[in-house]
Amino acid sequence: MNYVSTAVTPVVSPFDALGLTDVTAKLEDSILIVTLNRSHKMNSFSEKMGVDLVRIFQFGDQDDRVRVIVLTADPASPAFCAGVDMEEVTRGSSLLGRKEDTEIGHRDPGGQVAMAIYNNRKITIVAVNGHASGIGLTALQFPFDFRFIWSGSKLTIPFVRLGIAPESTSTYLLSRLIGESRAAAVLFSGAVMQPDSPFLSSLYYEVLPQRTDVLPSAIVLAKTISVNFSQTSIAYSKGLLHHAGTSIEENHLLDSRVIKLLGTSRDAAEGAKAFMQRRKPKFSDTLTRSLSPWYPWWKITDVRHPKSKL
Repeated sequence: MNYVSTAVTPVVSPFDALGLTDVTAKLEDSILIVTLNRSHKMNSFSEKMGVDLVRIFQFGDQDDRVRVIVLTADPASPAFCAGVDMEEVTRGSSLLGRKEDTEIGHRDPGGQVAMAIYNNRKITIVAVNGHASGIGLTALQFPFDFRFIWSGSKLTIPFVRLGIAPESTSTYLLSRLIGESRAAAVLFSGAVMQPDSPFLSSLYYEVLPQRTDVLPSAIVLAKTISVNFSQTSIAYSKGLLHHAGTSIEENHLLDSRVIKLLGTSRDAAEGAKAFMQRRKPKFSDTLTRSLSPWYPWWKITDVRHPKSKL
């Protein structure tokens, strides 16, 4: 007698090899949704969470299936991220530097996360569905392209009150985002603020009245971008925004080269046809296949820990 096997082949997640524990990830169509997964500790930032976030944002940057990356937090906790895990800090984790690290050898884990997000070639969106402190702003909000937030969120950057320095490249990012005067008020006052604060309000793309509205609103924008925007156009445009020329003339040369590269691409031809035919475009160019060898045109600084080179 012949038997038909009823065994179910296990579904292998593309994220299994990343070893994620403190965040979860799922790919819905072309949107990668990343969730902070430490509600039992107010979604506080751990050393492992930093590793997980760098890995998943690098995955999103390199995988052509991903067009938009959205970060949010497990809503079981009232906090989007309550800052670093202080218990872990007191045990001597790398969050504030291990004793064996030299001054020039230490690499801030929050800065590693911030750079993985800021340098990402895809559109990044954060849905802040709770309160946020310290690294919950510096690494997990400032580097993103779009920020959605609950209007009731309490926001604070307490570093100077704790006798430590602002981390996660926040002094660089925040001054670029809101200007040096407002950045100084946010970083050095230690005050508890809300999203409608005159110092912070310009950071946010949308402020939502209900916590439960934040992620769905972010997903609506993510879907719009994933369907209507070219992957290569976004990558080049982000490069021009983050790595502009040192003068208007140099910027003109960069603009011109990018315009020429994109103007002769498949996506440009498709975009023109879709516009004329009044339909949604079907962009096919990908970063793996279509970026010029000239990209990136800026000097890449090696920020790996010195020991990683051995």
